[in-house]
Amino acid sequence: MLTGKKASAFFAAIFFMIQVASADTASVPVPASDPGMTFLDCYEKVLRYYPALRKRYERLEQAKAGRNLVISELFPKIRGVYEMQTSDDPVFVFGSLLRQESFTSNNFALPALNTPRHRTNHRFGIEGDMLLFDSFNTISKIREARRLVKSADLEADFTEMEAAIVTLESYLGILLANTLYNVAVEVKRASDKDLQQAKDLNDKGMILGADYYAAKVIAAGIEREVNRLSALRKTSYMLMNILMGESPEMTWNAVGKFPETAQDKSALEAWLAQAYQKRQDLAALDQMLDAQGIERTRQKTSFLPKVYGFASLDENSHDWHTGGRGFSIGMKGTMDFFDPGLPGRVKDANAKYKALKADRDALRDAIARDLVGELARYETATLDAPVMKGACADAKEASELTAKLYQEGRKSIADLLEMRRAYFETSAGRENLRLALELQYAKLLFLSGQLTEDGIRQVNARLKG
Repeated sequence: MLTGKKASAFFAAIFFMIQVASADTASVPVPASDPGMTFLDCYEKVLRYYPALRKRYERLEQAKAGRNLVISELFPKIRGVYEMQTSDDPVFVFGSLLRQESFTSNNFALPALNTPRHRTNHRFGIEGDMLLFDSFNTISKIREARRLVKSADLEADFTEMEAAIVTLESYLGILLANTLYNVAVEVKRASDKDLQQAKDLNDKGMILGADYYAAKVIAAGIEREVNRLSALRKTSYMLMNILMGESPEMTWNAVGKFPETAQDKSALEAWLAQAYQKRQDLAALDQMLDAQGIERTRQKTSFLPKVYGFASLDENSHDWHTGGRGFSIGMKGTMDFFDPGLPGRVKDANAKYKALKADRDALRDAIARDLVGELARYETATLDAPVMKGACADAKEASELTAKLYQEGRKSIADLLEMRRAYFETSAGRENLRLALELQYAKLLFLSGQLTEDGIRQVNARLKG
């Protein structure tokens, strides 16, 4: 389960992996071999493969099996019985003769009673027993098991949300890499054209060589950025393929783009209220706490009376083809007057209840801390978004005006390429900010338990434009 600092560390690790891999991988743009996949398409494939989710589903099945096992204690247990015994014990021989309906008057003779010949008895039978009343002990175990099933179900739902946020992180990384690559290619083409013109002028001695070579250094940096982003695209697709359980080399196109507008934010109190009401992992812990509360009470009352009903139908034979039949039916009650293990079991149940309660309080605090931090980052990104949008427009205008001044001889080629590089860096900053707006808002939905199926479809609709 990813919560709090663990979730942030996991997302940071994925981004770090992308950056490291992109620094060492050379690639060409991913070919358009199919119509492409949306975020929702990727999420559905991740759900089918996600190992952590499969593990949660298995735990849910285990919890259901445990519940069914407890319920089965309410039903009768019926067994077939076979027993063979040979003995010369007087009591055994006397009883066997009676059971086999082979007793005669000769068996009353004192020698026959005191020192009988050995006798064999084959007993065939059907016997059963059934719990009639155990002071609601079994009913309590059933209530406890049902809460554990609900807890496992909620944990699986929460893991589905984890899969959604991990998928979104990776998918947005692909959109970012695609967008930045296109901007870098655009800047490189313009820079190559400018540099070729500057080379012709340098060959004719019409511009300073220092300016020309300084411009070549800047152009080399732009080209390296194109190569890095090309590798980043390939690596981003590979990481998503791994999440989906596909071959890392599978090629496809991401269908989507960053929205132009940010989403409205709510007050912290509203996010917290939603989280405390809808976080599935918190609700799962509440169910476990309730189950442990029932277990604690059950252990305290485990000494109370228990009543069982039993019945059997027997056939006893000495020679396999003659014998006698009999049945028995009755009730049996037990009650522990002294159980040395009772204090230990009660103490253990109390300790587990208190530990779960502490875990629940810690999770509530972690939810509040995570929401405070994420909301602050989202608010900052929201404020920065119009600033970066304006800066990007200004950088593009400055680049175009510098190109005109260069044509007029009032700016050097180095000045022009420096401005083009500044335009790319500003564009990259803006695109990273747009990614942050989408991801941080999705994290707010995740942290508040609202990244459900409806929330995921809303995210998909925004990215599709």
